[in-house]
Amino acid sequence: MNVDRLTPEVVDAALEKSGAGSVVYLIGAGGCGMSGLGHLLLDLGHGVAGSDLVENAEVRQLRERGATIHAGHAAANLAAAQPALVAYSAAIRTDNPEINEARRLGVPLVPRAVLLAALLRRQDGICVAGMHGKTTTSAMLAFALDRMGVLPSYAVGGVVPQLAFHARFSPLAPVAPQPVAAPAATAVAMANRWFVIEADESDGTLSQFEPQHAIVLNIDEEHLDHYGTFQAVSEEFARFAERTRGLLVYCADDPNLVALFAQRPNAVSFGFNLTAKYRIEFKETRFTPEADDAASSFAVWRGSELIGNFSLRLPGEKNISNAAAVVALLTELGHGAADIARVLYEFRGAARRQQELYRGRGLRVFDDYGHHPAEISSTLRAIKGLGCQRLLVAFQPHRYTRTRDLVHQFATCFQAADRLWLTDIYAASETPIAGINGLTLVEAVRHEGQAVEYKASLAELRAAVKAAMRPGDTVLFLGAGDITRAAHELSKELQAQKPITADEIHRELKALLGSRTICRRNEPLAKRTTLRVGGPADVYVEPDSEAALATVLKFCADYSVPVMLLGRGSNLLIRDGGIRGVVICLANDAFSRIEVDGEQLRCGAGARLKNVSVEARRNGLAGLEFLEGIPGSIGGALRMNAGAMGAAMFEVVESVRFMDLRGRIYERHAKDIEVHYRHCPLFKSHIALGTVLKGRPDAVEAIEERMSAYSNKRWNTQPRKPSAGCIFKNPVSTPAGKLVDQLQLKGTRVGGAAVSDEHGNFIVNDGNATAADVLALIEIIKIKAKELAGIELQTEVEIVGEPLAG
Repeated sequence: MNVDRLTPEVVDAALEKSGAGSVVYLIGAGGCGMSGLGHLLLDLGHGVAGSDLVENAEVRQLRERGATIHAGHAAANLAAAQPALVAYSAAIRTDNPEINEARRLGVPLVPRAVLLAALLRRQDGICVAGMHGKTTTSAMLAFALDRMGVLPSYAVGGVVPQLAFHARFSPLAPVAPQPVAAPAATAVAMANRWFVIEADESDGTLSQFEPQHAIVLNIDEEHLDHYGTFQAVSEEFARFAERTRGLLVYCADDPNLVALFAQRPNAVSFGFNLTAKYRIEFKETRFTPEADDAASSFAVWRGSELIGNFSLRLPGEKNISNAAAVVALLTELGHGAADIARVLYEFRGAARRQQELYRGRGLRVFDDYGHHPAEISSTLRAIKGLGCQRLLVAFQPHRYTRTRDLVHQFATCFQAADRLWLTDIYAASETPIAGINGLTLVEAVRHEGQAVEYKASLAELRAAVKAAMRPGDTVLFLGAGDITRAAHELSKELQAQKPITADEIHRELKALLGSRTICRRNEPLAKRTTLRVGGPADVYVEPDSEAALATVLKFCADYSVPVMLLGRGSNLLIRDGGIRGVVICLANDAFSRIEVDGEQLRCGAGARLKNVSVEARRNGLAGLEFLEGIPGSIGGALRMNAGAMGAAMFEVVESVRFMDLRGRIYERHAKDIEVHYRHCPLFKSHIALGTVLKGRPDAVEAIEERMSAYSNKRWNTQPRKPSAGCIFKNPVSTPAGKLVDQLQLKGTRVGGAAVSDEHGNFIVNDGNATAADVLALIEIIKIKAKELAGIELQTEVEIVGEPLAG
């Protein structure tokens, strides 16, 4: 059968005639496109057989689903399968033995894209096309529809970690193509009928597809080995547009697309261009306290109408543009902005598209499929925007023809790299071209004035990059070939490294921080708590500024070092083995300032609560008197929502400024912070920097009188010996101190720790107590309360650290 005559219509009819259970043979089954076909065919009830030269995760997935995939190509493989149809990848050479066997046996033989276009006819297709970004965009669209409950069919040309497989055929009955309707009606009528396809243009098969709707992202001087000229590329996209029955969503930032599509009646434009129907307005790239990744926020406008505000956790302007394409199409199909915003924020990308493989020890490693100069330039800008100190880039050119045709563009696309390595060309299925190799590109880059190193093999490349890395670097491996192996191997080597030692932590932090920041090894912590027990900190740091604090936190995050914040040491019990990792105390004057502004007090996290209450009294501000008797700092009081005399911290808080564990700063109003009795969840994973407290005007004498009364009550009812404050939270039925008194446990002791005679909810240190003594005494009280009163006491004091070894 003549391959040229196997149109999608003919192939679809042949598959229908062969019936469910018939076998389709895939030559090159391990590629993303071919393995996706395998999943679609299995979903439709066909048997799948095939072959590939390598065994990868995609091959294993197909085998787990019942496919027979051979290692290597051989005529006997195909003969054994007795297929009704054979499909082959564009990477397969025409002299492949299985192709020859299919021809000999007269089995219908089709390119991958033709078979995919045939399957597209069974539902209402949405094709995503363009030279760059179509994998990310098709994955994003499929993910969005899936998460919004539409359950689409899809075929994405890359692995999508958030989807079980990168291709799926929804088990719904086929429907005939529907005419384009009003947006809302379309969304209802077409629900669960969509088939999202990444439509490849590389081999001239783009115009084989006949979708209901299409997204076109860009066109460029690409695949000239097939097309010959850019004019031929444009003509292929024009034919594709003609075959699109419904909406043609295109990027107005690409002048070539504007020239091709702007006058079409079904065209819908998107982009940063002011003339776009769906116009993007970039807002900012920010870090949220709930996530450890950057989120780019942007708005989309339709004329003067704000469609909505959106956030995307993929870096770079191009990804925002890709997301806007999805926003435009989904809006046209009747989906609401709130639903679209929710699913876009959840999307984490496709494999090998700015995919982070490793983060730790001050380093990040990314793997990206980019292989065209425009893609490379965009990707470097996006990764650079994540805030790395240096960007190290390793690139493997893909195809001799592309390198030859675009060498001058390649020569200038790496400008954002701080260090650059190139290796030799990944040929794909091409025959080498004399005089075109990796060194050709190296010379071109050097001619433009950029330093570059050449490494002939991936092993040498990986070793060179590893030798050059230092904390603060981001490493990016680029290319459509097997350079991904070098990226993964380097990441595995980094993951296998031994954890950083306490001596190394101390040495590195001393080198990073200024002389005014205190940084000590094995610092005793007992003297820094009001209970006067506990072991040492591996490393103890008192930063002299917010910048120094951010440096410490980022270092600890990069090296996976545990961090603990120590306030004034009240309400804290440190075990005798001490604290592993880094203990940070904001005792420096830079964090202890108190400023009065009208009825507000701006207080640093290290400010003593007693000093805050005194300053409020001096300025005639009431409502903060209860702080006088709490032996702690602002930061600790916020963390614990500390209280006394019937009042609690967050009752007087207006706003809080805080830092996450990578050193990024935020501010929130108190009303937006979740608070519980003696607990604020936000500060389990964030560090308070300061707060704005609200007072109310009153006479200084009246404030002084209340403070004196509170002080007298505290000293008349609470012990003067070292303690951690109240040990237990008050049960609903009775105060904890009263319960301990009723159980006749006052005076009970273990070693140097004793239940206070003044207040049953205090355990005091008689001078030689250990943390183990205090913990044993706590356990005795809890057991007695359960046995004799049926009450489960919960500790209010925070217990941290390690038990004493041995």
